[in-house]
Amino acid sequence: MIKARAPGFRPGRILRDVPFLRTGAIRLRTLFHSKGGTPGGVLFLFYHDMQASERAAFEAQIRHLRDIGDIVSPADAVKILMGGNARTTNERHICLTFDDGYRGAFEHAFPILASENVPAAFFVVAGWIDEARPGIIGWEDCRTLAAGGMEIGSHSISHRRLAQLDEAEAAREFVASRTRVEAETGRACVHFACPFGQPTEDYHPGREPRLARQAGYHTFFTTVPRRAVAGVSSWELPRVRMEPGWGSAELRYAFSRPPMGGKSIPGRRWAANQTESSQRERSGLPVPAV
Repeated sequence: MIKARAPGFRPGRILRDVPFLRTGAIRLRTLFHSKGGTPGGVLFLFYHDMQASERAAFEAQIRHLRDIGDIVSPADAVKILMGGNARTTNERHICLTFDDGYRGAFEHAFPILASENVPAAFFVVAGWIDEARPGIIGWEDCRTLAAGGMEIGSHSISHRRLAQLDEAEAAREFVASRTRVEAETGRACVHFACPFGQPTEDYHPGREPRLARQAGYHTFFTTVPRRAVAGVSSWELPRVRMEPGWGSAELRYAFSRPPMGGKSIPGRRWAANQTESSQRERSGLPVPAV
């Protein structure tokens, strides 16, 4: 069994999890970034829950995002990144995703997305839906989302840290969740978002992307805060956290994230988390037919 690294104490985790500290740090950091042109590639954003009081701010976000780029579906985003078309990949693209299947996202974000004809992916935890967990949408809601043009992806069966499971348990998280989503929605479930999503700590780069491919998925999304550019692996797609109430400063921060893909260097922490064997295995994964 592969050993997972203990989460441990990290100042960055405090900034991430304490709202007013996170917002302050983001606003401070944006002072050092240009307000000018937005870089190309695909920026995958991930949200969680949403409150009624945040609807107006979220509508403003959607308008702003549409002003600066094209909002595309996960399948189209992957085609853009894997297609190797220099003109297309140099343009600005945004892909919206929502994790966990919170009812607030269904009740408040979905109507706005539908009315604006904006595609998005909702990554649900199948086991939570089967348990009828409070605050989580049901299968009928998933069918409504799918009928409204949204993608229903998997966020595992139990939302456990995959790196802490043995391979058989981890494989079940991929297979069982996909089986449930497809059975309940009648549609293919081909996108997987890793719970928590940090390499080594939350998933093993040499194992979970392989298990996702073997289970029939086309993508494996992480929470590595980078902007995807041509050459990125569809088996470790980066995403930047976003809140529906955030404004222009936070959006500038999201677009300031370094690129991941091609010959880009994703950062010291990311590089340090990779082993030589996992790099060899990851490079051998085929590009899916999306």
